[in-house]
Amino acid sequence: MAPMKNSHVTNQLIVSAAANLGTIASGMALGFSAVALPAMQMTDHVPHVSEEQASWVASLTSIGMPAGCLLMGPLLTRLGRRRTLMLVNFPSVLGWLLIATAPHSENWPLYLVYVGRLLTGISTGLVSTAAVVYVSEVIDRTLRGVVVTWPSLGVALGILIVYVLGSIFQENWRLVAGISTCVPIISIALIWYILPESPVWLLARGNVEEAELCMRKIRHVPLEERLTEDMQKELDAMMASNTPRSNNRTWRDDLAYLKRPEAYKPLLIFNSFFFFQQFSGIYVIIFYAVNIIRESGVNFDGYLATVLIGVSRVVITVIISYASKRFGRRMLCNVSGIGMTLSTGSLAIFLSLSHGGTISHETLLTHSWFPITALLLCVLTGTLGFLTLPFAMIGEVFPAAIRGSAAGFCTFMATIFCFMAVKLYPEMRLWMGYHNVFTFYTVIIVVGTIVMYFVLPETQGKTLEEVEDFFRNGGKASCNKTSRNKLLPTKIALEGTR
Repeated sequence: MAPMKNSHVTNQLIVSAAANLGTIASGMALGFSAVALPAMQMTDHVPHVSEEQASWVASLTSIGMPAGCLLMGPLLTRLGRRRTLMLVNFPSVLGWLLIATAPHSENWPLYLVYVGRLLTGISTGLVSTAAVVYVSEVIDRTLRGVVVTWPSLGVALGILIVYVLGSIFQENWRLVAGISTCVPIISIALIWYILPESPVWLLARGNVEEAELCMRKIRHVPLEERLTEDMQKELDAMMASNTPRSNNRTWRDDLAYLKRPEAYKPLLIFNSFFFFQQFSGIYVIIFYAVNIIRESGVNFDGYLATVLIGVSRVVITVIISYASKRFGRRMLCNVSGIGMTLSTGSLAIFLSLSHGGTISHETLLTHSWFPITALLLCVLTGTLGFLTLPFAMIGEVFPAAIRGSAAGFCTFMATIFCFMAVKLYPEMRLWMGYHNVFTFYTVIIVVGTIVMYFVLPETQGKTLEEVEDFFRNGGKASCNKTSRNKLLPTKIALEGTR
């Protein structure tokens, strides 16, 4: 394969960044409750927010996300990738405005916050999937391993930004919401100005010439130059797998398509991955970070801890963008699972000893660094794989005919799991005890790590067609032997298909 020119690489990275800007707003929506709830639950706050109301403020974003995910498939198919990426930012703008303008009175502000959180959740459910699908379709496969993790980087950056704003304006959550409004507005403007339409979507509508023009814009190839041999092969492969009849697909066609192994196998694998992700407790930490730090009994500033968590996530997500290309998805998943098991398990043991009285209050204060370090390591190692890989890979593993709908459904299930985990956390803390909640998360992580070790395929360096062939052929990629072995989850998986 001939090396790409620097201008080709730079232009693709700019396009990817613009497509993923909306994910920053998603991260801010996810992290907002962590910095807003401590102020809302102060005794002099008007109105005072109870534990039950606080759980709704935290989880309503997760309720809105499934609705956005269900809308994603039809929007991507009918409106196209570019217009959908613009449209999905509008609920975020409205939601943040409602939260920012909630009046200082007893009756109405909480309801406006509820509606605002719901709308930002809908936008969150829409944005990430649209960005992943678009980037997976338009970026050269040699860069795809880097940029498909950018939605996770955008979310991590958004969480960091809202944590920093929350630490600066600790009692002014309305101002934090007002500042957050700017991000989706900027995203809409940049998408409109920079992004061409996806060639895959255009070819599905029979627009061959426009598809080539968009590919040239994305890859920065002038009209007077011929497409490189690799680009022409990629365009031909897109034409072969995307026909104009896909424009007339209905939900019944998508359901019928699920009978094919290249459709139902990745659907089962990634719904399982999302289940393990959400019930590992990683999103509970993000949504309730300040309160978790305070309730652990340690002498540490909860807002400072959230900033440290946010910085850690951003740094690791940047590293992942390149580590994924060098080491592949499977290794990152395995390292992430082992790291989360050790850190979350250590935290569970520490909290159990503290709860049982084995660790005195004086010792707890002296060793307050331990639970903070365990939480940071949990977030760090989770970001290596469990938190980022499912979202990064759903744009790679499904056939083009159902990619939008299948990716949307997977994200829909992830948000259902997220709502359950976040909403149930306060009740689980009361039923099971604070220490047993993290023991439960540790068990889920162990099971998830083992399951993913046996079923998760390697997609790094593979074309979308090769990944599709891998699932279609029962774990045997229709490419050279080296590519086949790299795609295989394990030797056991290969032997099971013979």
